[in-house]
Amino acid sequence: MAFAFPLNVAAFMDILRIEAISFSAPEQVEINQTGGGEVLQADLAPMLWQAEIKLGELIASDAALTNARLDILRPAGRSFYLYDTRRPGPLLDLTGAILGASTPSIHTLAANNRDMRIQGLPVGYLLSVGDYLAFDYGTSIIRRALHKIVSSPAVVPSGGISPTFEVSPMIRPGAAVGASVTLIKAACKALIVPNSINTGMTAKTITTGMSFRCMQTLR
Repeated sequence: MAFAFPLNVAAFMDILRIEAISFSAPEQVEINQTGGGEVLQADLAPMLWQAEIKLGELIASDAALTNARLDILRPAGRSFYLYDTRRPGPLLDLTGAILGASTPSIHTLAANNRDMRIQGLPVGYLLSVGDYLAFDYGTSIIRRALHKIVSSPAVVPSGGISPTFEVSPMIRPGAAVGASVTLIKAACKALIVPNSINTGMTAKTITTGMSFRCMQTLR
């Protein structure tokens, strides 16, 4: 049976035996300097999440499975859900045990496109700086937003609505109040960077040095 794209986390990210990962959303900024010494900046493109993933030692069966999934993702336009494996859930609820069956959603989106609130959280729940959250937005094209919390909200009071907190990157047009929010394995859609796959070297039955790079796509 053919795979559907984007590959979900169980079909790709969760099978990877990750040894090291970098995960960031670098700025896309142009800088110019005037004759008066003034530095001018302008955003050229959206900040998109990028990752470099290095895998540990793989036995033959694991190497074969990983290579097969990477081969599936090589052609243009084939995406998968990427999340930061260093922070699979909120710092104080990494597995989602406290969140349980709660179904968080967006309560408030501020006009500055930086601040927001989440509803549907357990009373006393605490989000931390560095926690990730994801939600879908858009109509004709459904896009996936992934944001990192950069200011510490207080404990969720009765009513299950979080205090206001700031996220990065900025919230893009199309985000809507009421959209479901993912806090556990919050992921964005991503593509393998062409020609970045290193299939590693195999000695007897052990493969080492396998790695690849990937970046977010808004399509």
